[in-house]
Amino acid sequence: MIKFFRRIRQNLLMENKTGKYFKYAVGEIVLVMIGILLALQVNNWNQDRKDRISERKLLDNIHRDFVHNKVDFDSLKAIHYRALDGLEKLIALFPLGNDSLKYAAYYKYNLQIVGMTYDPYSSSIESVVNSNALQLIQDEDLQKYLVSWKDVFRDYKEDENTYYNYLNDFLWPYYRDVFDYTLKDTEMNLAARNTIKFQNMIITRRTNLRGIIEAIENEPIENHINEIIRLTQPKDQ
Repeated sequence: MIKFFRRIRQNLLMENKTGKYFKYAVGEIVLVMIGILLALQVNNWNQDRKDRISERKLLDNIHRDFVHNKVDFDSLKAIHYRALDGLEKLIALFPLGNDSLKYAAYYKYNLQIVGMTYDPYSSSIESVVNSNALQLIQDEDLQKYLVSWKDVFRDYKEDENTYYNYLNDFLWPYYRDVFDYTLKDTEMNLAARNTIKFQNMIITRRTNLRGIIEAIENEPIENHINEIIRLTQPKDQ
């Protein structure tokens, strides 16, 4: 093709057709520019296609992780609400005294008071936020949710840590000091449950658990989970 164009130019020059030569030269330049633009367009289209494939893989990973995160969060909510209900009913029994009916109710409600920490999958988000991969995501709202997730989770975790740090640093050590875990010394265990200190520690536990419940109800963590799931959902689903 290059030889073909060169031959045309040579013929025009040899025939002293300067005007036609310049017109031809301009036409040739235009054709070259069109060819370059088309090549760039094809290259851009191909790069965009690769970017969308990469974006979809990222979104699929995040979507999968946050579907699991939602299941865990829903379980967490149910456990904490049940535990708070148990603590409220248990505290309403104080003082226990030597009332056998109260103790039967105490053991029943105490079974409701179990705990669960929230440890969501975050590696897929971290790998995106901490790299240039975030630029592949076209949805600006999703970008904002992904970038702010770390802070939102940290805020929730502060309330959770307050609750479990209290249990580990104060309540469980107190249990070990004043309770007979073999249940042989029933008088000792009865006396331990009738102290003001024990009752106040259970009330403090309830207060700290309320902090977690308030974080669940008033802070944006659950909305973030739901929105990230929605915005990463494949369009054909």
